Amino acid sequence: MKTTFRSLLIVVLLIGGVLTSAAQQPQFGAPKDYVLVLGDSLAFGYQRPKFLITQNPANFTTGFADDFTARVRSTPPGRNAVLVNLGCPSESTNSFLTGPCAFHAVLGWQLHINYEGSQIAAAEAFLATYRGQVGPILISLAANDVFAVSDPCGGLNTPCFAGMFPALLANLSANYTEILGRLRRAAPDAEIITLGLYNPFAIVDPSTNVVAQTINQLIQQVAAVNRARFANPFIPINLGSPQPLTLCTLTLVCAFGDIHPTDLGYAVIADLMWKAAGYTRFEH
Repeated sequence: MKTTFRSLLIVVLLIGGVLTSAAQQPQFGAPKDYVLVLGDSLAFGYQRPKFLITQNPANFTTGFADDFTARVRSTPPGRNAVLVNLGCPSESTNSFLTGPCAFHAVLGWQLHINYEGSQIAAAEAFLATYRGQVGPILISLAANDVFAVSDPCGGLNTPCFAGMFPALLANLSANYTEILGRLRRAAPDAEIITLGLYNPFAIVDPSTNVVAQTINQLIQQVAAVNRARFANPFIPINLGSPQPLTLCTLTLVCAFGDIHPTDLGYAVIADLMWKAAGYTRFEH
């Protein structure tokens, strides 16, 4: 398994060399009228223990989207910023592009903002309506692409997953390239911050960290090509000392078997994205 992942890392490094050659400086832009948040359950602010009690999206306001936007509102240029959260729990890069959001359209749960069709189409429609008024755009995707492979394979540390990993990386690269490319065309002057992966499964198998690290490198490279920034939650959550206490404190995996962040974990992620955006310059 380790040999297989090591070979895949070499492939990603080679791909990265090609992508990096086309990379441009990230787009810098001050906060605008709307903070647009896109992606999966982390974008939504999901926590399973809370969801078992209430499914009302109005009660899910401790995610990184809310923490980040509150901080934007504390700055002079962003004091009137409005959060527009299109996050869809269980969204993958595939479903983000093709739709619909199964959490809402199939299971019937409410989103912070309900929409029909794909999330990318909803985002583009919003950006067209409020052209030049949106920024930053925060996006969290890729974890459910991993689960779509690891679940039927019986885990990350299996020959099945290792065999499927190259195709997973290729699909992620293609989808993330399309997603960021379309967002950049729709919002050429907006700050875009992409969120990488942390690894909640390191609590039982630290060797699986290489999966998150490899995918993070890929997302970072695609982001650079599209003048977007990258925030890496793996650093504070998986590398923060002491372990496993830090992982157990910043996620719900130890207490509830839930891979999502605690309120503190979401706050840490919001701070990472804030620093990646360069918005500390607006704070006094």
